[in-house]
Amino acid sequence: MQNSYKKSNFGAAFFFLSNEQKDALGIVYSFCRLADDIVDDTPKTALAQLADLTLELKQVYGGTPKTELGKDLQKVIQKFPIPKVYFRDLIEGVRSDLKMPVRFKTQEDLNWYMYRVASVVGLICIEIFGYKNKISQKYAETLGYAVQLTNILRDIYEDAKINRIYLPLEDLQKFNVREEDLLSFKFTENVEKLFVFEIDKAQKLYDEAREILPKEDFKTLLAARAMGAIYEGILVKLKQEPCLPRKKKIKLSKLRKLLILFKTWRETR
Repeated sequence: MQNSYKKSNFGAAFFFLSNEQKDALGIVYSFCRLADDIVDDTPKTALAQLADLTLELKQVYGGTPKTELGKDLQKVIQKFPIPKVYFRDLIEGVRSDLKMPVRFKTQEDLNWYMYRVASVVGLICIEIFGYKNKISQKYAETLGYAVQLTNILRDIYEDAKINRIYLPLEDLQKFNVREEDLLSFKFTENVEKLFVFEIDKAQKLYDEAREILPKEDFKTLLAARAMGAIYEGILVKLKQEPCLPRKKKIKLSKLRKLLILFKTWRETR
């Protein structure tokens, strides 16, 4: 499981890391993947499993892990200064997916969710990448918002199949879009306007993250920049055809990812 990240968008970005960093990120990815997969089970079973995972996390930081993943994670936190609260926030974030139906009234509500399921992952990653300026934490947080909003837009109809709508209801109301329009896969003119609005919101977050990144951490956080660039590439495809998520899962080809990685690397030189 620890090597499964290599098949993800994260894996492409980790090309730039040392073997020690790759191993650490593989373990962190496994923990995050496990937490995310748990909530796909029945609510009762999922809540019990998340409770077990929370207990194991406590034992990891207490020096007495019981599972193989916990023992691996303990080795990671011995090498890298990752605060326990980041993993705890992640667990609480995925736990909120069990409250059906999944809805967020305001952007502020959604931001809190995105922080816990995405921004904290970025904050964990930069502790492994290394950084000098604390402003890089704000960079990781902002990039996390951008990546998660991109994921939400990419998977909007897949989530609708299980009665999950992550876009703020206040935005739906602004464009006169009904929940039923998304749940029934209707791509109306109003839905398109909503999508364009959310795509623009995500683009502004990518732009903001670039502005925030301190110069002294530009090279060190190459992997983070590469990951952000790959997800921004997905957003570009959404810009070109907002209705695409209704037709198929949006992915970048291996060649496109390689070109993005090369461009990001060249910017560092």
